[in-house]
Amino acid sequence: MRLKVHITVFLALGLAAIASAQENDLSFYENQAKKDAYKEQTAIFLNVDDEKDFWQDQVRYEKELKTKNRLAYQVYMTSKQEAYSQYAHSCNNQCTHSDYFYEKASIYFTYKDNENISKGAVGSIVQVASPRIF
Repeated sequence: MRLKVHITVFLALGLAAIASAQENDLSFYENQAKKDAYKEQTAIFLNVDDEKDFWQDQVRYEKELKTKNRLAYQVYMTSKQEAYSQYAHSCNNQCTHSDYFYEKASIYFTYKDNENISKGAVGSIVQVASPRIF
């Protein structure tokens, strides 16, 4: 009987530790997204090739994160979306950036948490949203 109590207590503590570790892990990605967004928004490049390499590295990182840890990717992208929204609000159309920046920023602005929408739903959304031509 006493052994069962000890096992139950250790099991509960183990589960609590795992939950805490996952929460800390996700907060890491939330903070990383904010840091990355700030770096992207304030970066100054010497030439187009440097900027192109920078954005390719960023895309590679996000693809790897999406493959390895989907939940962390969603937290990262949602935080990045929030950071870009705050930046756009503070800029108030006064900031200027390159085409690469605006291309990538548009991805963050349009990111949705649930990317698993069925093709049928997407088709009907497009059909409803498209204008009619007579």
